[in-house]
Amino acid sequence: MNERLICKEIVSNELLGGQFDRMATYKTDGTLRIEQTPEFKPGTGWIPGQTVVLQNWEEIVRLRDFLNSLEPLSVEQDEMENIQHESAIA
Repeated sequence: MNERLICKEIVSNELLGGQFDRMATYKTDGTLRIEQTPEFKPGTGWIPGQTVVLQNWEEIVRLRDFLNSLEPLSVEQDEMENIQHESAIA
């Protein structure tokens, strides 16, 4: 494990999406955090993004199993843009 990450109580982390959109972080307390990168607004400062926290190993395994059961869908480009837009305003 990386000593620099351990000092921040991080076991492992993974960039999700592009250009630092989201980060998944497995913490030394056993939680998995999926966080949207904060956005900087001039005059306002940093606006925190959404965070999802899986609180224990059982929840992490359930999410892993759920994700592994999914199959890719054929999604039109317009639909993908709508999904991304809805996510941005949520």
